[in-house]
Amino acid sequence: MRSSSLVFPVLLGAVFGVLTASLSKALRYQAPDECKWMAVTSAGEEEVSSATEPDQEVALICHLRTINSELENTNFSVIQAQYTVRLRIMCADMLYFHSALTPGSLQTLTDLKDLSIEFCKVANLTAGAFKGLRQLRNLTLRTHNNDWSPVSLEIYTGVFTEELGLLERLDLSINNLWRLPDGIFCPLHSLQFLNLTRNRLRDLTSLRYGSSSTQRCGVNLRTLDLSNNSIETLPAGVLSKLSRLQELHLQSNIINFIADHALDGLTSLTYLDLGHNKLVNLPPEIFSDTRELKELHLQNNSINVLAPGLFNGLSNLLVLDLSDNELTHEWVNAATFAGLLRLVILSISGNNLAKLDSSLFRDLYSLQILRLEDNSIEFISDNTFVSLNNLHTLSLSNNKLTRIDSNTLAGLYGLSILSLDGNTIQYIDPEALRNSTNLQELHLNSNKLYDIPAVLSDVPHLKTLDLGDNLITEVLNTSFTNMRELVGLRLIENNLTNITKGVFDKMPSLRILNLSSNKLQRVEPGTFDENKNLLAIRLDGNYLTEINGLFGKLPNLVWLNISENLLQWFDYAHIPTGLQWLDIHSNQITELGNYFEIESQLHLTTFDASNNKLSEITGSAIPDSVEILNLSNNLIGKVQSYTFFKKPNLTRVDLIGNQIKILTQNSLRISTIPEGKQLPEFYIGGNPFQCDCTMQWLQQYQAELQERNKPRLMDLDSVVCKLLYNRVSTYVLLKEATPDQFLCQYESNCFPFCHCCDFDACDCEMTCPNNCTCYRDVSWTANVVDCSSAGYITNLPDRIPMDSTQLYLDGNDIREVGSHSFIGRKKLQVLYLNSSNVEIIHNRTFNGLKDLELLRLDDNKLEELHGFEFEGLESLRELYLQHNRITAIHNMTFVGLVELRILRLDHNRLVKYSVWQLSSQLTQISLGVNPWSCDCEYTERFKEYLLYSVSAVVDVNSIRCYNGSEYDPGLSILKDNITCVQEIIGNFIEPPTNGSYTSTTIIQRQEIQDYIPLLVATLAVFFTVIILTCLLFMYRQEMRVWFHSKFGVRLFYRTSDIELDDRDKLFDAFVSYSAKDEAFVAEELAPMLENGDPSYKLCLHYREFPVGGFLADTIVEAVESSKRTIMVLSENFIKSEWCRFEFKSAHHQVLRDRRKRLIVIVLGEVPQKDLDPDIRLYLKTNTYLQWGDKLFWEKLKFALPDVPNNQRPKSNHLHSNRPPVHHHVHRNHNNPRSVAIHI
Repeated sequence: MRSSSLVFPVLLGAVFGVLTASLSKALRYQAPDECKWMAVTSAGEEEVSSATEPDQEVALICHLRTINSELENTNFSVIQAQYTVRLRIMCADMLYFHSALTPGSLQTLTDLKDLSIEFCKVANLTAGAFKGLRQLRNLTLRTHNNDWSPVSLEIYTGVFTEELGLLERLDLSINNLWRLPDGIFCPLHSLQFLNLTRNRLRDLTSLRYGSSSTQRCGVNLRTLDLSNNSIETLPAGVLSKLSRLQELHLQSNIINFIADHALDGLTSLTYLDLGHNKLVNLPPEIFSDTRELKELHLQNNSINVLAPGLFNGLSNLLVLDLSDNELTHEWVNAATFAGLLRLVILSISGNNLAKLDSSLFRDLYSLQILRLEDNSIEFISDNTFVSLNNLHTLSLSNNKLTRIDSNTLAGLYGLSILSLDGNTIQYIDPEALRNSTNLQELHLNSNKLYDIPAVLSDVPHLKTLDLGDNLITEVLNTSFTNMRELVGLRLIENNLTNITKGVFDKMPSLRILNLSSNKLQRVEPGTFDENKNLLAIRLDGNYLTEINGLFGKLPNLVWLNISENLLQWFDYAHIPTGLQWLDIHSNQITELGNYFEIESQLHLTTFDASNNKLSEITGSAIPDSVEILNLSNNLIGKVQSYTFFKKPNLTRVDLIGNQIKILTQNSLRISTIPEGKQLPEFYIGGNPFQCDCTMQWLQQYQAELQERNKPRLMDLDSVVCKLLYNRVSTYVLLKEATPDQFLCQYESNCFPFCHCCDFDACDCEMTCPNNCTCYRDVSWTANVVDCSSAGYITNLPDRIPMDSTQLYLDGNDIREVGSHSFIGRKKLQVLYLNSSNVEIIHNRTFNGLKDLELLRLDDNKLEELHGFEFEGLESLRELYLQHNRITAIHNMTFVGLVELRILRLDHNRLVKYSVWQLSSQLTQISLGVNPWSCDCEYTERFKEYLLYSVSAVVDVNSIRCYNGSEYDPGLSILKDNITCVQEIIGNFIEPPTNGSYTSTTIIQRQEIQDYIPLLVATLAVFFTVIILTCLLFMYRQEMRVWFHSKFGVRLFYRTSDIELDDRDKLFDAFVSYSAKDEAFVAEELAPMLENGDPSYKLCLHYREFPVGGFLADTIVEAVESSKRTIMVLSENFIKSEWCRFEFKSAHHQVLRDRRKRLIVIVLGEVPQKDLDPDIRLYLKTNTYLQWGDKLFWEKLKFALPDVPNNQRPKSNHLHSNRPPVHHHVHRNHNNPRSVAIHI
């Protein structure tokens, strides 16, 4: 029983122990809304964790709008007090609402050790704000009130009590504090770090850290930061109780006075910064108690006096900064630095020192860095630096030194960096650096040296030498005899004119060479051959005319700048293949040569060839590796197709400011960019683009997201182009041009379906009349004929193109326009006959112009309109008849113009015309400056019409009637009250033959109402049949192509004997092309035909031909083995392959009797003048396709033979059944490019 009674409590305890442990393990820390928590490690670092371990300390980060403001109340009691040792609160900086820390609001957070509050606009800290935070070690409150200048933080007495006795760090910076209560920090006995920077404090006495205070304040303070305040004075003993203070920051105040014993009591001070104040001098005994001082910063003041012995006793001083003051050599003497035996860094730069005495640095044995730049030093005594054996950096830049004598730098055995730049040194003694043999950096730039100083022979370990901006005129082979370790040499902005071979031979370690901005006219070839380690060379800003033989043997060269020279030619063979950055801008280069076709071997990533005289760019002129290409401000007028193809790394191309007028779609074609990689950016603005018929594609350009083979045109919206023909403006934004403005000029054109071009009277032949200019768009929808001021007298031009849409005949002398003058011009929409002295318009003059919308007959000599002039112009919208001599208009003249919206009749001689009969659809009417009748009844009706149509009549104020007297000013029909008078005809109405005056006769005519419906219907059907028949005949070829592409059916086709013979041919087609067009054939033509549906077997010229075979026999056999021959005709083809005798003769021999099997593909623009008679004959007698045609692929497949059952396997290369012509290819079959024949 006793044993059993003991077992039960043990089991019960074990169960509860396990349960408690499992519950504690599963316990999760719950952060309030807008907060997140992180676990604090034993090392004090914060890390993300999903659950807390037992006794795990937590850091809580909260992002709030405000704390206890008018927007919201903040309840800190929702925070789990247990384990929360750190709390960081970040308020919304953009909100201008006050926050508040109410007394006791944080008292529940009893375990809190670290509290940080940022950006919360707390205006007041009252007693009890931090009540209950007994464990607090670190407190940061930064309101950033400086950003809201009217807001400042006010701290009241009792905020920091002895309850915060464990507080070690207090940060109250950036609060816009103006004052502090007396002794506010005295209860904080453990405080070691106090930061009050970036406030507006003026007085330090309120801190009670001075001898006048009876309180025990700041006894443990180690760091006090009062920088960036408004402190003006340091009273005596103001910080005397801070005996343990080590760092004191007082920089960036406005201190102008320091009392004699201001730093008394600071016996532990090691760092003092008084820089950026307004000090003029320092008390002699200021540093009497700060014997432990190691760093003293007094820079950027106005100190002009240093009391003798000021720094005596500072034997531990390591850093002394006196830069940017007003010290002169009278106050900087041997006694100034006496006793500073441990001083390592001394800066006296930016003062007014004029000379350095030999005893100045006598005691500074430990000095390592001495900065004396930006003074006015003219003279340095001999042996001034003789005691500075440990000095490794000496800066004497920007002084007034004129010479360096043999003992000026004596004793500097450890010197590694010497800066003498910015002086006027003309002479350096050859022995000046005899003690500084370990010198590694020497800066002699911006002086007056005329030659390379001989002193360089004493510094064999020199790694950097700067001789730039001097007056050096030549470099000899003996100038750099002992500099095998030199890495960087700078000779910029001298007067060098010539560099001979051997000058740099004894610098095998040279990596960076700068010879820019000299007057170099020649650098001898091979000058850099011995400098195999060169990485970067600058030769820009010289007068070089060639660079051949300079860089070819520099395998490590990656950076080269030869811009702003006089180079006239360039070839990639001039540079090493490993070069990555090349700048040749601002030369006179006319061509980017690539004689050896090494574009695929180059590694260029950045290439700047801007501001040259390049006129054309091709694919071979651009390295395949290039990423950033700048070709701006050249004379480029042509960008060849596929120039940027197979340049997979392109990110940016700049073509701004060239002479490009025309761009084809393939000019900007790039290789397909994989998903996830950005399309390259192209810039094409600032070019004189022509908005001709070949450029409309650019207006509709979009970088296809699916195809991803077009770049992004970043400045397309701002591209301006020149209209080839426009009467309103010459230049427009490309995006704003209308489709009918993209025109091309033509002289004569015969459409493929036209069979009468060899005869004189051929309506389908478009021939521009004499003395006229004609334009058309790409689809011939717009056809503009401009015969303005062409000198036509009496008659109209002959053979005006039938498809004209705009015809300009103004400015001629056409007195009479006969009947049916424009018959057949059914597409005409705009007709100008103004200013042509037209007197008579015959009946049915404009017959057939059913689509005419604008007719100008103004500024002529028309006197009467009889009513028949405008019959049939049912689409006319604008009619201009102003400035004629019209006296009478028949009432039926405008009746048939149902679409008329603008009518101008002003400046004529109309007296009476029933204007109220005009169509109510008119939107703009001009009737002014006519001698209208003042007849009572007439003017009354006229006035009613004007009132009704006042919005349409644009010149209502100039419509006046006249009573016939010579000086009658007339009366406004609309505004004046016209008295009824007899009808009087003005002086400008000519009297009839009987001598009596009459009014203008208005002829009335009955409208014809009797139409014959049956006749109209019959005519309509007849004309419909005729039109359909004509359309079928005209577009018969297009229909055959369409039926073949959609259904595989060849309409009106009979199998010929030739095709029966072709059934046993091995290949469907033999493709003959130029090696320079291989990108088009290999990437576009061959994949589409070999991998498409149906699949064709192709024999490619440069892919299938054997190496070393006889070219003529090979071509003959390839054609004989193929059902069709495809010739890719391009400018490259004409200038290369076709120029070879054996190539040309082979094609002649085979194609003489096989023309029906030849298919010609024209790639790009091929000038007619470059075509020889043989090719012209082929083009006339065989299938002729233009790359880029909308139906290109359909037409090509129609011209090719049919593939039986479409069952041929798709393959890029043929692996079996090759004809004998390919016997020698099998060993190279996996690499077909290796057997290509390049011309």
